[in-house]
Amino acid sequence: MKTKKIILASIIGSALAAIVLATYHNTHQPSLNNITPKIKVNPKNIREPDRTMQSLIRLNPNQEVDIQAKYEAVFTQIQAYKDTSGSEFTWESLGPNRVGGRTRTLVFHPQDPDIMFAAGISGGIFKSIDAGSNWLPIANDLPSMAISTLVFDPKNSQHLYAGSGEGVYVGRGFTNSVGFAGDGIMTSKDGGQTWQQLESTNNNADFQYVNKLRFGNKGKLYAVTNTGVWISDDKGVNWQLSLDQQHVVGGCLELAISPLSDEQDRILASCGNFADGGAVYLSIDSGTTWRSVIEHQNQGRTTLAFAPSDPKIVYAMSAFNAHGRVPHALQGIYKSTDGGENWILITGDEHPQLLGRYVLSNALTINCQNPENSFIYGQGWFDNTLAIDPVNPDIIWTGGVELMRSIDSGQTWQQMSFYYHGADAPHVDHHGLYFHPNYDGINETRLFNVNDGGIAMTSNPLANGLDACEAAEPEIEWQHINEGYNVTQFYHGDVSQDGSRILGGAQDNGSLLFSPDMGWQKVGGGDGGYAFFIDNERMTASTQNGNVYLVSENGPDFKFLPENESSLFITPYVIDPNNRSRIWLGGQSLWRLDDIDEGEFTRASIPFTTQYRRGITALAVQPGNSNRVIFAQTDGKLKRLNNALSADNTTEPEDISFADFAYVREIHYSIHGDKHMYAVASTFGENHIWKSEDLGTTWAHIDGEDDERFPDLPAHSLAELKEDPERLFVGTDFGVYRTEDGGESWQPFIHGLPNVAVYRLVLRRIEHINYLYAFTYGRGVYRIALDTANIAPDWRGEEPEYRIKVNQTISIDLTQYIHDKNGDPITFSADQLPSGFTLTNDGVLSGTLTNEGAQVLSFVASDGARATQLSFTIEVNDQPDNKQDDKAAPQPESEPEPQTTPNQSSNLSSSGSFYHVICLVLFSICAFRKYKS
Repeated sequence: MKTKKIILASIIGSALAAIVLATYHNTHQPSLNNITPKIKVNPKNIREPDRTMQSLIRLNPNQEVDIQAKYEAVFTQIQAYKDTSGSEFTWESLGPNRVGGRTRTLVFHPQDPDIMFAAGISGGIFKSIDAGSNWLPIANDLPSMAISTLVFDPKNSQHLYAGSGEGVYVGRGFTNSVGFAGDGIMTSKDGGQTWQQLESTNNNADFQYVNKLRFGNKGKLYAVTNTGVWISDDKGVNWQLSLDQQHVVGGCLELAISPLSDEQDRILASCGNFADGGAVYLSIDSGTTWRSVIEHQNQGRTTLAFAPSDPKIVYAMSAFNAHGRVPHALQGIYKSTDGGENWILITGDEHPQLLGRYVLSNALTINCQNPENSFIYGQGWFDNTLAIDPVNPDIIWTGGVELMRSIDSGQTWQQMSFYYHGADAPHVDHHGLYFHPNYDGINETRLFNVNDGGIAMTSNPLANGLDACEAAEPEIEWQHINEGYNVTQFYHGDVSQDGSRILGGAQDNGSLLFSPDMGWQKVGGGDGGYAFFIDNERMTASTQNGNVYLVSENGPDFKFLPENESSLFITPYVIDPNNRSRIWLGGQSLWRLDDIDEGEFTRASIPFTTQYRRGITALAVQPGNSNRVIFAQTDGKLKRLNNALSADNTTEPEDISFADFAYVREIHYSIHGDKHMYAVASTFGENHIWKSEDLGTTWAHIDGEDDERFPDLPAHSLAELKEDPERLFVGTDFGVYRTEDGGESWQPFIHGLPNVAVYRLVLRRIEHINYLYAFTYGRGVYRIALDTANIAPDWRGEEPEYRIKVNQTISIDLTQYIHDKNGDPITFSADQLPSGFTLTNDGVLSGTLTNEGAQVLSFVASDGARATQLSFTIEVNDQPDNKQDDKAAPQPESEPEPQTTPNQSSNLSSSGSFYHVICLVLFSICAFRKYKS
C-alpha cells in the first residue's frame, strides 16, 4: 500500500509539474535570439553541441581548443594505465538496473532476431540474447561512449559498426540536457565481444557526430555526419564526401535506403535542424548525384521511412527549425508514392484533426474545453522518429514527446503512449521505433521503442489508442525491457551516512531512491536534479528549473521560488551544514530557505544576470559559520558573502575569482583544516583543481606539472579521504582521477569503471571500509572499496596530564583527547578503575581520588574492529597549586575546536581563583592558552 501511495503521489506530482512547466513556458517563451545560434559551427573545434553550450560548461568562448585531441590524449593515457595498473579492488555497478536512460538505436542480429544490440547515448553498447528480457554491457572502454547508431554488415553477421556523437544538439543555442560529441566509428568483427576504432575516423572532425550508419545493397557503407553524407566502398577504410553539407548547421541527420535498390542504391538523406538550409535530398545512383526533393522555409529536422511492403511509398516528417511558426513543432508529414521523386503534404501544422498537429509536441497541453486556444510547443529537434508498419503502408508511427499512430496514411491520428497520463511505459521522448524482423501483424506482432527511459515493447501495436481528450482506456499495452540496461544519466546524488540508501537525480528519469527493502524506486518526476539526505529521516530532491522538494510518503512537498527567475536547467543547491533545515539555492542570484518544513525562499544577493539559462553553478556554506557562503557563476566569477544570513536582494557579494574564466562545477570546504577549500572547474584550457587555505581569499591550482599533471579534462566533483589529506579523488568526463600527494601527480582511477562522465563523488565509511561512490552520466551509480587501513583509536596528541586536589570530583570527556583517524565511532571500557570511578561507553570518565600521589587510569578505546589499551596519569596533591591545575584537551589543527561542556569546566571551578573563574566563562580561550604554553 505504501508503494502504491508513493507511485500515485509521484504521478500526481509529475502531472502538476508538467502543468506548471507548460504555464511557465507559455508566459516566458525565450526570444529567438536565445534559441538561435549566432555563428556557424566550426567542425574542427567542436566537441560539445555548439559554442554557446560549450561556453557554459566546457569552453572558454574566447579560446580555440581542439577538444577532440584533448579527449584522445586522455583515452590513450587511460588505456596505457589499464595495461600496467592492478588493484584488488574494482568498481561495482549498483544500478539502477531497470530504469534505462536516453537511447537512440537498436538493431537485430540478421540470423537470430532474439539477439539484439542497443546503446545508451552516453553509456556504451549493450547486448541481449533473449529478445530484450535481459541486457549486458559489452563495450565499457570505447574512446566515445556516446553511441547513436548501430548497423550490421549484411554480408557478415559478426561484423557490427557503431557511430558516436549525439548530433541533434549541434547548433542548439541553449540546452537543458547535455549532448556528447563522438569520436568517429567503432567496429567489431566478433559479434560485439571486442571493439576497435576505424582509423579513418579517429580524431576526424568530419566524423565527430555520426548520426546514422547504413549499408547499401551492394555493400557500400553510408555515414551521415555533421558535415554531410560520406560513402565507403571498403568497409570504412577510406571515405568520400558524397553530399557536402558543411554550410548547414548540424550537417545531416537521417538517411534511408530503398529496399528496391539493386545495382544502384536509391537513397534519401535529410539535413539541417535549427537554422536555414534544411532539406531532403534524393540520390538514385548510390550517392553520385543528389537533388533536393523537399525544401521549405524554416524546415528543421526531418526523419525518413520507406514502407517495407511497398517501397515505392516513402514518408518524411519535418519539424520547424528555430525560426518556424512554432519552433520545433510539426511542420509537415509528407508522402511519396514514386520512391521519393514527388511529395504531397498529408499532415501539417494546421491539420483539421487537432491531435495531428501534436505529433512532435506534448498533447497534454491541448485545451479540451477550448481546443483552438491550446498551447503548443515542439521538441522535434530532439525527439523525432518515424516508422511504417511492415505489412500495411498506410499505418504510420511517429515518436515525439509521446507516440502517435495513423492507420489511414495521415488523415486521422491516435495517441499511443500515455506517460503524462500516468502510464509507466513507455517513457516519454522517443528516438526510435523498430518492428521485429519477422513481423507479420498476426503471429509476430512485436514493436520495440527506444526513448529517454531506455527500451520498451508492445505486442499489440494494432490495438486502439486514444484521441485527444478521450476519456476511455487505451487498449494498447507496453512494457519496459530494461533489465540490466543500466544507462541512467545521473546529474547528482547522495548516499546516506550508513550507506544503506542512495538518492540521485537523473536526466528525464526523475529522482531515484535505493533502499534495501524496496530496491530502486522513483520518488519524483521530471528531470531529477541535486539530491541530499538531510538526516536519517528526511531527504530532499529537485526537478529542472530549481524546484526543490522534501521527499515523503505523501509525495513531493515542493518549495518553489516566489518569483520566476531563470537558472541553470539543473539548478545547484546545498543543505546548510550548520542548520540541516536550511537550504541555499543558486539562480541568477543566491536564494535562502531558512526552514524547509515551513519557510519560503528569499533572495540573499543581488542578481548578477538576466540572461536566460545563466546562473550560479556551484555553492558552499562554511561549517560553523552560515554567514559565509561562496558561490560560482556562469560568467566564470567566484563570489563570497560574509553576511549571508542577513543578506537580501541588494547585497553585493565580494569577488574572489581565481581565473579569468573557469566554469566551477563544485566547491566545498575541506575536512582537513577549517580554512581550507577546494573548487573544481570544467573549462578546457584552464587549470581544473584549485585549493585555498584562507577561506577563498587566495587560490592556487594543484593540477601538478609535466607528465603526471591532471589532464586538461573537465572536472566535476572532488572527494577527500579523512585518513590522509594528500589523497584526493576527482570525477571527470573520463571516469575518476586520483592523487596521493596533494596534487603533485595524478593518475586514472579506473579498475573496472567504464569510460563515462562522473558528475558526483561521495565518500562513505561503512563497517570500517571506505567506499567511494560515483554518480555517472550514462552508467548509473558505481562504488569501489578503497585500500585504506583500519587504524585503532589513539591519542590526538600527547596523553593528557591532570593535577587535582584530594577529594576533588573530576569528570573528563575522553573524546576530547582520543580520536579515530578513520572517523569510526569509539566505545570505551575499563576492566579496573580506582574506587569510586566510572566510565561510560561514550567516554565520560568521572570520580573522586582520596589519596595523594600519582594515579594511573587505564581503559580501552575500540572502533568495533580494533581496540587500543590507553592510560594517563592524574597527580593528586593535598595543597592547592594554581600552576599544577589540570590541562585542557589538546585540539588538532585539522579538526574544529570543541565546544565547552560542564564536564570540562567542573574541575576548574573548585580552586576559586580569579583565573579559573575566567576559564569557566571563556574556556576555549583558556584551553588555547594552556595548549600553546
